[in-house]
Amino acid sequence: MISLRALHAFSLLARHGRAAQAADSLGVSPSALSHLLRKLESELGATLVLRDGRGLMLTDEGQRLAIGLGDAFERIENAVDSFRRRGRTELRISTVSTFATRWLIPRLPDFQSRQADVELLLSASTRVVDLDRENYDCAIRLGTGDWPGVEAVLLWREHLAVAMAPRLLREPGQDPQQVLRGLRLLHSAARRDDWQKWLVHAGLQHPDATSGTVLESRDLAIQAAIAGMGAIVIDRRFVELELSAGHLVMPDWPVMPLKTGYWFVRTPNRPLSRPVAGFRDWLVQTARAANPDGETKAENQAK
Repeated sequence: MISLRALHAFSLLARHGRAAQAADSLGVSPSALSHLLRKLESELGATLVLRDGRGLMLTDEGQRLAIGLGDAFERIENAVDSFRRRGRTELRISTVSTFATRWLIPRLPDFQSRQADVELLLSASTRVVDLDRENYDCAIRLGTGDWPGVEAVLLWREHLAVAMAPRLLREPGQDPQQVLRGLRLLHSAARRDDWQKWLVHAGLQHPDATSGTVLESRDLAIQAAIAGMGAIVIDRRFVELELSAGHLVMPDWPVMPLKTGYWFVRTPNRPLSRPVAGFRDWLVQTARAANPDGETKAENQAK
């Protein structure tokens, strides 16, 4: 009888194309993988793999076998994994990177303690997912909430406030315009106009509002601000920990409310499951409980 373990080893090599990666996936050493492949070749009476200084390559016979196996072992793995997770409920969530890393993930242990049987699968992307066609139960989106064909529940509306490393603000009561003259501005690539919006709102000027370092994400911009590379305009909720730890400070300058906000969304074309309803209610409750300084002022200005 053909060894299924040896056949699995061959399947992994065909899938990954690299012996080291195949061995790692199988949980064996590269030499053990090579032994399994030789065992399979002996059992089948065919040379499946060419061995040279560049590594392992499939022969024509090997490629024929790989095509015949297809994704059989992947389907077996998925079936076994699904069986092992029986009794657990998956909740697939799509969200945006900054919300996930700066606000949601630090709070998720609380949700897990309340819904211990729910297994979370979290995906962070700037792409707007199709909740009717894609395998997501719900999403958190940034916008104005007027998306057609979805149910949307507002978590909060954004605001912009200035944050910087303490050493960049020598005197807390210093005139903002005077501070801005010598201040480098930090921008995130997707939010290049945030500083200009805030300056107009505050009635202040900067020698060149478009200058400064541009970071790929707001999370990187926050790290740059902590390092003292310049100042950012950001929603206070995303830097609560840094403010509490003293890594960043927010001077008492104007806070700009925005029309955009973060929304929990789901499709009405699927039944409202217990995990989705529980996650929605927990999100709303947690968002309302978090009321950082300056939020009430910004929300009132937005009304």
